[in-house]
Amino acid sequence: MNQQVLAVRGVGGYRQYRIPAMAVTTSGRIISIYDARADFDDLPGPVDLVIRTSDDNGASWSKQEVFRQHEGVSGFGDASIVIDPSYGKQGRIIVLYQWTRIAGFFESTSGTDLNDPLIAHIARSISDDDGVTWRHDVITDQLKDASTLGIFATSGMGGRISSGEFPSRLLQTFVLRNKSELLSAIGYSDDHGENWKLGARIVGGNETAIAGLTDGSVLIHSRATPHRISGRSIDGGVSLTVLEPDLALPDPSDNGSLAVLSSGDVICTHNHDPDLRRNTVIKRSTDAGRTWTSGICIEADSSAYSTACELVDGDIGVLYERNAYQEIVFVKFSKNEFQPIDSFINQTEQSMDIEFTVVPRYIRPARNQEVEAQLTNAPTVPEVNMNIFNIKERKEVGTAGGTTSGDSLFTTEELDKILGPIKPGLHEGDEVRFSARISNQLSCPVVDLKITDRSGKIICEFDSITAGSKECLLDIRQKVTSDDVTGGSARFDFELTGRNADSEKFKKKVIREIPTT
Repeated sequence: MNQQVLAVRGVGGYRQYRIPAMAVTTSGRIISIYDARADFDDLPGPVDLVIRTSDDNGASWSKQEVFRQHEGVSGFGDASIVIDPSYGKQGRIIVLYQWTRIAGFFESTSGTDLNDPLIAHIARSISDDDGVTWRHDVITDQLKDASTLGIFATSGMGGRISSGEFPSRLLQTFVLRNKSELLSAIGYSDDHGENWKLGARIVGGNETAIAGLTDGSVLIHSRATPHRISGRSIDGGVSLTVLEPDLALPDPSDNGSLAVLSSGDVICTHNHDPDLRRNTVIKRSTDAGRTWTSGICIEADSSAYSTACELVDGDIGVLYERNAYQEIVFVKFSKNEFQPIDSFINQTEQSMDIEFTVVPRYIRPARNQEVEAQLTNAPTVPEVNMNIFNIKERKEVGTAGGTTSGDSLFTTEELDKILGPIKPGLHEGDEVRFSARISNQLSCPVVDLKITDRSGKIICEFDSITAGSKECLLDIRQKVTSDDVTGGSARFDFELTGRNADSEKFKKKVIREIPTT
């Protein structure tokens, strides 16, 4: 397994990179597109989309270039790439993504008016010359109905039906928001991506991977917890015949991927963990995704969104987020590296009496609050009651599953004043957010549990955790100090103490060290 880091937080003119999309064109060119952010925050905000390509199966990559550039506080993000090999001499590349001004997916209001800054839109870019030139437009009016307030395309990669009753139908899923519910839907196009319609609704769905199978049917995997939701369609995505959790695919509600290999086998990527964004894996199915018989652990530690493709040399490439979103990484491996699923899963799962796992979640840049307070003319994000949504459906920013609603929106120039110069590594005052899990695998309860941080401060307490149950914390906050910066790394010690049924004390310690340079 070979890997290359394509983007690093603080390098290349941006403080943060997120949301990788990847696809292989008819020429074999690999296209990768991802968010380039002036701050950590999700849209709305001044976010660009940037692009890198490879013409040698991922051995080398072009220089990072801007694909769509924001203006003011507007932004572009969450790209998905759809490849149509049946169009023209070089095939067609379609990129779908969100365009916002002062309202994002959660704050967007009804309608499709391009002049209304309170509406978040679906933007589109099309290339018919293998990505050399592009035309850009907006297609919100093709996809958004009167009951839908927010909509965006699931990031990563769309799909295509290659045979059966709907040959050459392009597929792309979308996440929808009405007044109090999130769901997803299958979008499809029968005219090479010029016009799109919404078909089957995926109740309980969120960001959803999609693939056209060799028999003409459609397979989906939607992020959900504790398992990914799997669905099937035999009418080109207009309706679903099956929609149920796939118990072989644990999920902390994170975006993964689906792809069909030239052999007809199916591959998927996801986090093999029901609670924490870690343990990114790829699995392979020889029966159209009904069972998963082999796989590879791509990254056992902190990792998140992932997109997988078969390359023209027969190998498989995966583009994914790693180490608290500090890196976007491309990894490549041959199909003979797949391991039987039992041995592969046993390697990635730990069996212990009391599990205590701490994973770095993300890094929030330090802010000069005095400067921020002086920028009184900045527009604000419309306020939304995020409590009506499940905690794992909300934005990544802010408190655990939080939001930027009600916060001010700043331009990149203003953010440079608030956040300081862009540079890699950790900086004094940065806030590292961690997630943690305590799992009691004993046959009796454990009591008087406390988690303390490196300063001895109690982070949380539990009176008891019953046998076979667990507790998760999604928002442990730790500040980076000047000593961390001068020492070259920030070491975060976490200690769990408690007692078992016989009043015997136990102690578990986790050390997480993050370089500051």
